[in-house]
Amino acid sequence: MQSGLYVSLSSQMALEKRLNTIADNMANVNTTGFRATEVKFDEMVASTKNKLNTKVAFVSQGNDYLNEGNGELQHTGNMLDFAIKGDAWFALDTPAGRVLTRDGRFTIKDTGELVSIRGYPVLDAGGAPIQLT
Repeated sequence: MQSGLYVSLSSQMALEKRLNTIADNMANVNTTGFRATEVKFDEMVASTKNKLNTKVAFVSQGNDYLNEGNGELQHTGNMLDFAIKGDAWFALDTPAGRVLTRDGRFTIKDTGELVSIRGYPVLDAGGAPIQLT
């Protein structure tokens, strides 16, 4: 068995995942409410038969997770721009179902309903659309 080849291959797969994660974070650096993702890799030790009868360490494919750090808050001067500090999200009612976002740019419809920039209703804690009138 060519264990050195497998170790190198697992390392390359981990590096590719890390590079893709960094590229995604860089592409979205100016996206409002975007939370960066990070990757955690684990070392796995396998008992394989090799000439030296030693254990071989591989790298896992990695697990993605959201960075829970807060970004900078910026005052916009618009009374309908909201910001969230901490581990919280805005809930929107979209055709695909309930979506969570950190983009706090909202507007008010003629009916008094608070909606996102794309026109999706903003939901309160009970799941009902927010009415401001």
